[in-house]
Order: sequence, then C-alpha cells, then structure tokens
Amino acid sequence: MNNVTIGLSWCLLFVTLEAVQAVYFGATFQRVDSFLVAVAVFGTTTALSLAATLIRRPRELAAAFRSPGILAIMNVSAAIAWITYFLSIQLVEPAVVFAVFSGCVPLATVAASKRGMREAGSGCNRMAAAGMCLIALSIGWLATITLAGESGFLRGGLGHGVAGIALAALSGTLTAVIVLYSTRLNARGVGPLAQFGLRFLLYVPICGIGLWLGVDDKGVETGAGDLAVIWLIGLIAIALPLYAVQRAVPLVSATVIAAFTALGPVAAFGLQVFDARVAYAPMTLCGLTIYMFGALVAALGSIGRVRLKGAS
Repeated sequence: MNNVTIGLSWCLLFVTLEAVQAVYFGATFQRVDSFLVAVAVFGTTTALSLAATLIRRPRELAAAFRSPGILAIMNVSAAIAWITYFLSIQLVEPAVVFAVFSGCVPLATVAASKRGMREAGSGCNRMAAAGMCLIALSIGWLATITLAGESGFLRGGLGHGVAGIALAALSGTLTAVIVLYSTRLNARGVGPLAQFGLRFLLYVPICGIGLWLGVDDKGVETGAGDLAVIWLIGLIAIALPLYAVQRAVPLVSATVIAAFTALGPVAAFGLQVFDARVAYAPMTLCGLTIYMFGALVAALGSIGRVRLKGAS
C-alpha cells in the first residue's frame, strides 16, 4: 500500500474508535468522574509513550524541546479540548457532540489555510468547499434541534444545550490546532509516539487537580473492578484513536485528516441504540444525513486534490 492508503486506514480506525468513545463515555460519565478516567488513561499512556521514546528515540524528545512554543500550544490546546469534549458528551446527544466536534476540525483547518498557515494546505477545491458548506449547514441544524429539544438527549434545559454545543465546537476547533502543530512538529523530526506522550504533559496534572478538588465528582464511589474495565476500554477507545491520527499526520495532509474526522458521527448515531439515555431522534438523523453527505464530498474532494498533486 502507498502512504496515502495507509494514512487513510489510520484515519478510518481513528473515526471508528472515536464513535465508540463518544457513546460509551457519554453514558459512563453520568456516574463516573471524568477526571478520574482521564488521569488513569492519559497518565498511563503518557508515561509509557515517553519512556519508550526515551529508550528508543531520545533524539526526538530533544528535537521537541527545541520547539517549546509548539509544545506549549499543543499542550494548552489538548488540555482544553479534552476537558470541553468530556463535559459536552455529558450534556447533549453523543452523535450531535461528535458531529459538531468533528465538523469543526475541517472548518477550522480551512480557516487556518485562509490565514496562510502552510500546514493547513493551500485551501479547498470546489468539491471540497461544497462539502464544507454542507458540514457547516448540518452543524447549524443539529445545534438548532438540540436547543429546541428535538434531539435524542439533552441533560437539563436550554442553558445545558448551549453549553454542550459550544464546548463541542471549541473542542473540535482546538483539535484542528493540535493536528496542524503536530504536522509542524513532525517536520522537525518528532514522530508519533513522542508527540503522543508530549501533548498531555499539561492535561494530566490538570485532571489530577480536578480529581482532587472533586470538580466532576458524581457522589458515587467507583470500585477497583469497574475502574479497571473503564481503564481498559479507555486505552482502546481514547488512547488508540489518538495514536492512529498521530500516525496519519506524516502520511496525508491535515485537510484530508480533518475531512475524514467528519465521518464518525453516523457511526455514533448507530451505536446509540446501546445507550439507554438516548431516544431515537429523526431530526438528529436528518442532520447527520446532511453531515455525512457533506463529509463524503469534502473527503473525496480532498483526496482528489492529493492525487492530482501526486500525479503532477
């Protein structure tokens, strides 16, 4: 397989596991402290990633610390992105959160391209641009039906809906920032495993403080057995997709990655049948249909652009 095919395979794995993550943790975080899960999953994977990099590729760590500005941007963005994402999936329907989150990734990437950030590529062709417009339309639709109470789940009233949508949008936008600066750091000789460990150096201690202060305490004690199961699923549904997208970074452009991240919400909608909190919502399905069509158009337009460049 060529690099583009391998990169797209990593993107597909990322999208699939992200859908599982949105639905599973959307239900789990109704009873479990999200900061506890974050400390367990990200603390373990960060420590292991950094240890493995230090043993196998210490030069990559040295190269990363020669770019402290990039590391700072990635760490601040990752910390805010994950905190806001984990909060949003507790407030509104997981498929809606995932759609708003995922859709903001390519839209923010296009915005970065317009501002001249070279890692974002040179912009969209007409097909990709049409797809982006549909994605934006679907996000507006999903936000509207959520605030109107027509989605499958809303915890609380209008204020919770506004907060959930806004947090998901912020998380997606900052995820685009992470991808773009990951691309820049990769060009400076820092590989996927090193970047995976380095991007959570701020997030893990913040979650530790949040856990200690009881910021997201649900008032229910989590047993060791339950925590072990959540930790294992977290490794698969949180850590592995992050590593997958990190592997895709050097193989395909940020625009392609961003477009493919927009394909997951439909899978999340299907998985919601296993979440007792969420009712079947035709209005959500309508928005996701627009979203899926826009995402496919954007992805196909982005891939076509990559192939044309490869042929020239």
